[in-house]
Amino acid sequence: MIKTINSKITFGIMLAPIFPWKQIVEHAKLVESLGFDKLWVPDHFVNPEDKDTDWFDCWSVLTAVATQTEKIRLGTLVASMTLRNPAILARMALTLDHISGGRLELGVGAAGSPNCHKMTGIPCWEPRERSERYKEFVEILDLMLKSEVTTYEGNYYNIQEALMRPKFISKPRPVFNVAAHGPKALRLAAKYGDAWNCLSSGNDLTPKQSSDVLRQRYEQFCELTMEAGRDPALIGRTFCFGWTSDGLFSSMNAFYDTIGRYTEAGINDFCFIYAFGLEPWKENTIVSEDLLRKIALEAIPALKNKV
Repeated sequence: MIKTINSKITFGIMLAPIFPWKQIVEHAKLVESLGFDKLWVPDHFVNPEDKDTDWFDCWSVLTAVATQTEKIRLGTLVASMTLRNPAILARMALTLDHISGGRLELGVGAAGSPNCHKMTGIPCWEPRERSERYKEFVEILDLMLKSEVTTYEGNYYNIQEALMRPKFISKPRPVFNVAAHGPKALRLAAKYGDAWNCLSSGNDLTPKQSSDVLRQRYEQFCELTMEAGRDPALIGRTFCFGWTSDGLFSSMNAFYDTIGRYTEAGINDFCFIYAFGLEPWKENTIVSEDLLRKIALEAIPALKNKV
């Protein structure tokens, strides 16, 4: 078994952009004040769980939140390949990096929500084309995040002398966090990512099965990283809860057990959804301010003291 050692663990909160703007700002400021390391926003055209609910644009929300916060890192989990040309996405990242004072973490993914395709008129790509597009998408972003001028001629994207000025505030660049589950995407994350992010394989798995599958992915990721001549211990590993059967917010014991299993499986950066007042989501998301405070002020310090 491959095992890397990285004692630093971090915790972030994903805010679903479904609430009135003033409430989103209140939530963002609260999350920052409680000491969470990161604040994430998902990138969809509409809510993938319920298209009829309110839903704000990810990048507009993050940009505005950057002006309302001071220290917390801000990230996309994940910026959608469906919705953005990679060169334009790189420029958006450059701008937000400056507005936030160097606090951006750029998480990207192959996406694929049907409504994102339908409502924007983008064809629903077959799995092979999506995979090939994602490879070019990640390669272009990697180049543009570290180069002043980028030219890339692919089958799906053709980028000619794309400029990146001014330089990023983040040094050497914002963290590039690449979503991956299967072997091809894992190879991309291993070769190009400053971090790797993933979700559960499904809530039909038992809690142990879920963390076991993740451990297998992580071991494969480590092998691919070393094949690329990189040290896996230097690459972040982000997991977003919300779609597992762990029920980690049903009790503090369940929370500690879940984080322990996923830490052993290789994760060192945890993302929880704050879905204030949405009781049907309470098993796998934080639905009250009291619980948010308890996680931040009691549970996380206790976990970090054990590391």
